[in-house]
Amino acid sequence: MRDRLELPRLSRAERDRRWSVTREHMRARGLDCLLLWGWPAMWDFTTANARYLSPIGGNAENNTLIFPLQGEPTSFVFMPTFVEYWKRAQDWVSDVRSRRGTWAETVAARLRDMGLERATIGMDGLAGPLDPDGWVPYSIVESLKAALPNVKFVGLDDLLEVTRAVKSEEEIALLERAARLGDKMLQTCRDRARPGVRESDVYAQMMQAMLADGGEEPTLFLWACDRYPLPHPFRLPTTRAMEPSDVITCEIHPKTGGYFTHVERTFCLGEPEPELQRIYDGCIAAFRRGMELFGPGKSIVDCMNEVKRVIDDAKLGICETGIHGHGLASLEYPRYRFHALKTDQAALATVGGAFKTGMVFAFNIDLFDPKWRNGETGAVFADTVVITDAGARSLHGFSRDLQRIG
Repeated sequence: MRDRLELPRLSRAERDRRWSVTREHMRARGLDCLLLWGWPAMWDFTTANARYLSPIGGNAENNTLIFPLQGEPTSFVFMPTFVEYWKRAQDWVSDVRSRRGTWAETVAARLRDMGLERATIGMDGLAGPLDPDGWVPYSIVESLKAALPNVKFVGLDDLLEVTRAVKSEEEIALLERAARLGDKMLQTCRDRARPGVRESDVYAQMMQAMLADGGEEPTLFLWACDRYPLPHPFRLPTTRAMEPSDVITCEIHPKTGGYFTHVERTFCLGEPEPELQRIYDGCIAAFRRGMELFGPGKSIVDCMNEVKRVIDDAKLGICETGIHGHGLASLEYPRYRFHALKTDQAALATVGGAFKTGMVFAFNIDLFDPKWRNGETGAVFADTVVITDAGARSLHGFSRDLQRIG
């Protein structure tokens, strides 16, 4: 077996930067160790914290990471048969092991070996600002407390999410690669979608375009195809043959090296109805207004309220419209979505109310016309955006026009 697998990698310098910043935050909070439950759920979004410090993940791999304030971390994967591959797939963490016994037994034994029986340990996977439910089973938490009665386990809240909100140059470069994969997927849709072709065939070819050029599963890919699709794409394609005048809407999170971007477009197999074109034009007008306003130091709320004003002036309705951070997960900071304002106002208070250079987020605008077909159909548009010193730029190059096929 070759020593180095040809997978996307970030540098050791990037690793050292992250480890140093994270340990500064740990000291400030009085934490001796982090216990990060990089368990695959929600398209692997829940693996983001662990993968930020130990680049093990993808294809639904577990990465339970013990990250001490001093010394080398340990990553536990699910199966012993995968350990040697992960040692060759990344060069940040050399101590890669598999689970032995239950997860609680595995983690407790390693914490004892590391002399952390009386430590204060911050855990993710519990309820927090970005995930009010968490994802770690109650039985594991209780078993750990019973096995290590002198350890103080505390919720990590959003320590790492705040750190991850501003991306490094290496992260932005990887996100640009992911965005190019998304553009290839959209071009494949334009090239392959035709009346008589099954929806599932086009969907599969779009996925192939991503995977063949270094993409990674699992990733979010929502799809809808109908003469009048609902205002937001569904999760799965059908095996139905497409028909003339069908409208395709898709939301794609192309992914490489663990990093997701987000792009949405609307296609029509033929000439779109004037009402659909008007809705799509409203999406583009709102997007352009946001891009004119976004920039470092600008108020997120003020910018997004101006985006909403453009939509309101066009007398269009919102299915989904807003921004949400992208990186090793979707729905990162910064987050401000008009369809989830109560949740995101609290999130914004945590990360701050202004854009910062290096923030990367999806800017999606999915609209409908309440006066057309009872508002039960619409159009979608989104690009991934990075805040620069000069303002904002899209990471995508695919046409922003409503795509006419045939």
